[in-house]
Amino acid sequence: MRSITKTVLITATAMALPLGLAACSSEPDNSEAVAQLDKKLAGQGSDPAMNSALNDRILVDPDMVDGANMTTVKAAGEPLNGQMPADTGYKGSTASGEELDAAKIMRAPKPTVVAAEDCKACGAQKAVTLGGMAKDQGMQRGKGTCDAKLQYGATWATRMPAEFPVYPKGRVKEAAGIDGGKCDIRVASFTTSAKRQNVVDYYYTRAKKSGYSAEYQLRAGEHALGGVRNNDGGAYYITFNAHPGGGTAVDIVANNGR
Repeated sequence: MRSITKTVLITATAMALPLGLAACSSEPDNSEAVAQLDKKLAGQGSDPAMNSALNDRILVDPDMVDGANMTTVKAAGEPLNGQMPADTGYKGSTASGEELDAAKIMRAPKPTVVAAEDCKACGAQKAVTLGGMAKDQGMQRGKGTCDAKLQYGATWATRMPAEFPVYPKGRVKEAAGIDGGKCDIRVASFTTSAKRQNVVDYYYTRAKKSGYSAEYQLRAGEHALGGVRNNDGGAYYITFNAHPGGGTAVDIVANNGR
């Protein structure tokens, strides 16, 4: 301890000397001051309690070791994998009764099962893009290729037909649309933490109360609701699938958008 202290102090003094000499060549010798300080820290005039604390062995309590670093990150209990976390909603993701107009919700009938041979554009043949979905439903007025003109962007989700908006508190994944003429289409894909039956009932109720027909089908394992309104050529088609981890994944294709 004594030698270390002296070495540190001498080194520090040596570094400071050139600055002092540069300022004044008559600076007094500091060796006596160093010796006095060293004696005070570790010599006869030092504090016995301080020396004892510095020289004693470090003791470790084995009962306290296991409690150390309680807030540090610990190793995983199982091997890591690339699986996506379950998407079961988020704080405030449950729609209120007021948002759903729950007092007036109608119960959809049991779905009609469509035979595999009669199931077109569903199952393995279902389109995987919003444009493909729009094409499969053929909602444009007259002939044409409206799906090729779709413009993608989240704002289209806010311009769905008033009868078929995104489910309250739903999380939009993708949206697209075309304005005006025979190509007046809106397409939206979103997820919700709500159960599938609740979502089906919500859109079934909105369709029936807005003058649309509402045919509920089970097509190649996929739940689907679709219909038309004769007075203005309105049409819609909605699919409902279980979302990994809970909730429902929904795709909507409809015309007469806002």
